[in-house]
Amino acid sequence: MYQTSKSKGQELVAQRMVSYFRRLGHEAFLITSVYHDEKEVVAGDLIGEKGYVQIDDVELKIPIIRVASFTTQWPPRRIVFKDQVQILERIVDEFKLNVLITHSTLWNGPEEVAKFVEWRRNIKSLGGFQYPLVFCHMSHYQEPSPRRYSIIERSFRMAWNKLSLGVILRVANLILVVTPFEEEAKAKMGVRKEKFILFPGGIDDYTFMSLATSNPDELLQRLKLRHDTKIVTYVGTIEERKNPKAILEAADRLRDRTDIHFVIAGGGGDSELAEQVRRRAEELPNVTYLGEINDKEKVQLIEISYLNILLSRLEALGITQLEFMFRGVPVVTSGVGGQSWIVRNGQDGVQVDGPDDVEGAATAIVELADDPAKWQKLSANAKERASEFTLTKLVQELDEAITKELERESGQSNLPPEVKSTLGEPETILRTWSHGTRKVAVTDRRFFIQQGKLSRSTFEIPYSAIKSIEHVRRYAWKTLLIGGALSFLIFIQHFVFPIISRTLTSRIVLLTTSVLPEIKIELLRFFTDLWLLPITITFLIFLVQARKGYALHGASIKPILLPASFKEAIEYIRKMLDEVHQNQNLNAKSSD
Repeated sequence: MYQTSKSKGQELVAQRMVSYFRRLGHEAFLITSVYHDEKEVVAGDLIGEKGYVQIDDVELKIPIIRVASFTTQWPPRRIVFKDQVQILERIVDEFKLNVLITHSTLWNGPEEVAKFVEWRRNIKSLGGFQYPLVFCHMSHYQEPSPRRYSIIERSFRMAWNKLSLGVILRVANLILVVTPFEEEAKAKMGVRKEKFILFPGGIDDYTFMSLATSNPDELLQRLKLRHDTKIVTYVGTIEERKNPKAILEAADRLRDRTDIHFVIAGGGGDSELAEQVRRRAEELPNVTYLGEINDKEKVQLIEISYLNILLSRLEALGITQLEFMFRGVPVVTSGVGGQSWIVRNGQDGVQVDGPDDVEGAATAIVELADDPAKWQKLSANAKERASEFTLTKLVQELDEAITKELERESGQSNLPPEVKSTLGEPETILRTWSHGTRKVAVTDRRFFIQQGKLSRSTFEIPYSAIKSIEHVRRYAWKTLLIGGALSFLIFIQHFVFPIISRTLTSRIVLLTTSVLPEIKIELLRFFTDLWLLPITITFLIFLVQARKGYALHGASIKPILLPASFKEAIEYIRKMLDEVHQNQNLNAKSSD
């Protein structure tokens, strides 16, 4: 992700992903810039010549790899990485990464990762060795709307989506989408259905659980509010897109309702707007502006809230709304973008008539404040719906999908399940070959030979077990001799056994011609040439069984035979054997 943050949705998703993957036992890192909420937090001299530095962030509680980066004038509000492909290669090698997940659009991170991944795949396709690498992309996609962007920026975003995003979607193994609307939009770009993973931001259920024992009364006392006050809460960055002024207007309409109080919390994406919101909040008796809050305060605020409100002009999803719903707090929303999917109107909350429908928002708040039964119904539905989107559940599902992609990239999908289940550590399948009912798969440690279709067996042979490779020619001489002997006996049977043979032959002919008289002549010819049948059949068998091949010999194993069609496999195995023997010789010299 291009930066870290304590409040911005995309950045929070990336940070939480790292945390939850680590809880699953993976070594996960956040690769990001030197910026936190647009402010430089790591000096250039700390980055050094290699272009990055690894930091265990005490505040975010995750390991972060901060790379050389700078802010751009265009595209606006973006940060880009310096020399990313080379730096990324170093990071992947040093930290032994096998999965890269890029976030957001309109910056060079996803583009450069796509190039890096495609480069590695090309090396592998040309015969070079590369460890498997799975690439996932999460755009947090928003349409280039004229309601938010000027024509200049909008047209640039359209160009980026058409050119850069198209390549990223093609190269990526998996595409993470926050709503079915985004999946639909990307499907129109030509993305295959099986690439999509629905990942709607996710609720940080671990944080909720860890802070469940905190006392929300602390915040009530700080706000100087009674327990029976119906608190309507906005949590998010203070920026034009989020439309916080509309919430102040709704509060102004309800200033005479002493039982309803508005709380606005969030850091300033726009400091000037944040100052305007703070001043206006101070003028209204039923509004409190808290500014930026920490996780504990956020959980406490959700616990004491009666309603959540968001009148955003543009919204990809709305993770904060999911968090309120998770604790049974219904949402009053403008219903734009992903909000129309996540908050079902009349079921989990209320969708008003767009971001400027201040009157509708005020009316919805009053109705729910005066109708506890309706509020209770929305509350129960909201809690049930949000429970489907916890990060614990979403990351586990993503982890399973990534594992399948890793198996495919590494070639392990070519191994039978019974073999994969016995491998202590995942091994990369370097190459595979198959002919007929046989299949050969090689890793950097061993190779596997699979034989049969219905009754299938798989041999696992370490390279160190092979001592020599024999080039063999196999011919079924015994079969040919047996056929020749049978033909010889049939040919001389008229001379050796005249009575028996003729009697037997005549009886067969008599019996057959009595049923089918017209084939008498053909039968006599058949029995005359019957002696040719054994030698003909065995000669055909001889030709089928005659073949070239290879026999792999070892001190403690029986010779393993492979047909000549596995020539490439034998060449590769020989190459791996040479490397094993070279390493053994080097180890022997070093021990001397």
